Amino acid sequence: MNRRESRISRKILQARLAIGFERLWAALHWPLVILGAAAVLVVGGLLPLLPVWPRLAVLAALSLLFLWSLKDVIRLRLPSRHEGMRRVEEKSALAHRPVSAHDDRLAEGSSDPVQQAIWEEHRLRQLKGMENLKAGVPRSSWRDIDPRALQVPVSLALVAAFLLGPGDTRSNLADSLSFAAPAPEVQTVVDAWLKPPAYTGKPPVLLTSLAMQERLRTEPEITVPDKSVLSLRITGAEEPVLSFHEPVEGPNPPTVPGFSPKVKNEQGLFQAEVPLARPAIVKLTDKGKELASWRISLIPDAPPKVEITGEPSGDSSGTLTATWKASDDYGVAGITADIYLADDQDEGVGFSDAGIFEFEPPRLPISLRKAAPREEEGESQADVAEHPWAGFMVEMTLTARDAAGNTAESAKIAFRLPERLFTKPLARALVEQRRRLIITPDEAGGVVQMLDAILTYPEGLIDRSGTHIAIAAAMSRLEAAEDRAGIDSVIRMLWEIAVNIEEGTFADAKAELEALREELQRALRDGASPERIAELTQKLREALDRYMQSLMEEAQRRMAEGQMDQNQQQMQQQGQMVTPQDLQKMLDMIEKLAQSGANEAAEQMLSQLEEILRNLQPGMPQQGQMQEGPLSEMLDKLSELMRQQQRLMDDTQRMQQDGTGQEQQQGQQGQQGQQGQQGQQGMGGLGDRQQGLTQMLQELMEQLGQNGIQAPRSFGEAGRSMQGAEGSLREGDRDQALGNQGDAMAKLREGAQGLARQMMQQGQGQQGSQGRTGEARGDDRDPLGRPMPNRGEDFGPERDMLPSELAIQRAREILEMLRSRAGDQGLPRIERDYIDRLLRGLY
Repeated sequence: MNRRESRISRKILQARLAIGFERLWAALHWPLVILGAAAVLVVGGLLPLLPVWPRLAVLAALSLLFLWSLKDVIRLRLPSRHEGMRRVEEKSALAHRPVSAHDDRLAEGSSDPVQQAIWEEHRLRQLKGMENLKAGVPRSSWRDIDPRALQVPVSLALVAAFLLGPGDTRSNLADSLSFAAPAPEVQTVVDAWLKPPAYTGKPPVLLTSLAMQERLRTEPEITVPDKSVLSLRITGAEEPVLSFHEPVEGPNPPTVPGFSPKVKNEQGLFQAEVPLARPAIVKLTDKGKELASWRISLIPDAPPKVEITGEPSGDSSGTLTATWKASDDYGVAGITADIYLADDQDEGVGFSDAGIFEFEPPRLPISLRKAAPREEEGESQADVAEHPWAGFMVEMTLTARDAAGNTAESAKIAFRLPERLFTKPLARALVEQRRRLIITPDEAGGVVQMLDAILTYPEGLIDRSGTHIAIAAAMSRLEAAEDRAGIDSVIRMLWEIAVNIEEGTFADAKAELEALREELQRALRDGASPERIAELTQKLREALDRYMQSLMEEAQRRMAEGQMDQNQQQMQQQGQMVTPQDLQKMLDMIEKLAQSGANEAAEQMLSQLEEILRNLQPGMPQQGQMQEGPLSEMLDKLSELMRQQQRLMDDTQRMQQDGTGQEQQQGQQGQQGQQGQQGQQGMGGLGDRQQGLTQMLQELMEQLGQNGIQAPRSFGEAGRSMQGAEGSLREGDRDQALGNQGDAMAKLREGAQGLARQMMQQGQGQQGSQGRTGEARGDDRDPLGRPMPNRGEDFGPERDMLPSELAIQRAREILEMLRSRAGDQGLPRIERDYIDRLLRGLY
């Protein structure tokens, strides 16, 4: 009985659940259709394509429809037990409602046993008739609710949207609900360029410029110097890959090992740099897609060439002079000289003792007149008089190197290393003993005996007590010497004593003068400030006065003692002595050239001064009077003109780009009397100053013509640039004015170089027709009668027109700064576009 009761209750529950599901399924019909339609619009990518307001309207309409469709869901109620019973009766096809009557009970208060028995028999018969009860399977009523079957096309569209829709569901949903302005699409931008080594002087090659892309259609191969650097900057790429392949034909050339790019990839910016050591095809890909491809070949860097053009020679002062010639395809970086003792000597092959090999070889410093010349001929000198090898046969080779590290050696040449000629017997005797110590240091005892003999019989040899004491000290030190270092110190002492005996009191003054001259030469070569140049020039003037005074005192002493031979006296009578005033004028010209920016010409004139001082001896005849003439005065005017032009350029730089209508001239009209003062305000006032400087240049060119000197062509070009700057200033175009002023300054400096050369040539021509020995000579000779260089990169059509190394380095720094700024994503769009135009305009 209980089992049957539980089975009936279970069927009733199933029927109630079926009824509830059917009611819920019917209530969800329209909400599901509306949600399906919305999903089709979102997943299919249609809704994100709509503008903001239409999209809002569609979303609002769908939301309202969805809320309206929920009314049936809200009204849902759970089926009652009676409804479950009726469903069981209907599905089981039972008559007389036996299941519904299953819960019937006798009326309360009925205790008749007969009634109880009849009721129980009735219930038993009903239970026997309900053996096969059915709750029924839930059925959908959508066909009745939606006779047009709208759920079918919505379902098909939803399946198609999931299978064929763009992107992913999450991003499409986010885009549909995003009402802000869409972020701009990140485009893949590739900037690539090849940077040749700085020493080549070649400009960078922009691989992504329109001009290069047009050229690559007809000439697919790009040729650059060896050791060039490939630089890449990519924005917008997801997984960029740089690969290198063999330069062969075919769809898939093999990769090339040996390339090690430096890669930096952060915040969407990919940067890479790789030196190119061999030809290759460079490919740039992003997720398998090729972004760019370049075929690059390299121009090999040839080693330099160097040769010794003449046999090295020397003079009586022990100065070694060697002429040479060197060349390189991109410029010679430096030249070194290596000197070795030769096997063949005057006494035969080799040396009897190895003492001379204990000394370091002499050095011949070789300086290039300009940085990295492609071809240069020069002459180098070194004072080797004190070196222990002086007077012996030596061999020399020159080694030239370029900036890439390539080297080349010249042919070996043998010659006698110059030695100083001593005229005084005591000096010659000491040098002879010094030479003996150098060759055979084991004979130090014999040298001590010779020095003792000199000290024992000093009459006629030693005329000063200081010399006697110095020789005695050298002898004592030699007696106490226990090793090679002690003997070497005596060798140095004997040389100093001999030089002091030969030169007298002006030896110290000469050493001081040489040290200051070398310091000034380094300052000119390194581009020191004008204040430093003026300080060193003043010190050199004072040292030169002391040296010339010592020189004249020594000459008078020698004449009084009869030590000057008749030949020197005759030469002195035929010519004039070099005066301190002549040399001071050379220093004045050097300072003026440096102030005007002509450092190369100043350094060249300083080298001439060095040669004059090296060859000056007590009683030496004059090499000619140097006169400043009108050229010196005009050089002063040119220096003043360049200073004023530079000040005007600085004032123009400080002005704002405010046009001609915003000239701030109120209350300042009374201060326009002087050019270069800040009283002239506004573009108009700067234009007046520029006009005055243009007139000043015109007057200078007229003075040059009146003195029979052809004005350099660059002066005319500078005048035209200055006129252009004046017009730009009056129109309020500051940037154009600055460009013209910069061109004018460059041309003025170039003209100063040419004017300085004419000054030196005029100074040589005014020295008369007497050479060193009275021979006639032309204008191509220096004050010592030697031929001036008249060919090479600094003269005529062979002049090197490349900018200086400092200018090239500054240009590269500016270029690198522009490239770095171009990759800054935080810059405004207008500024990035401006920098991009600058970069593309450089190539």
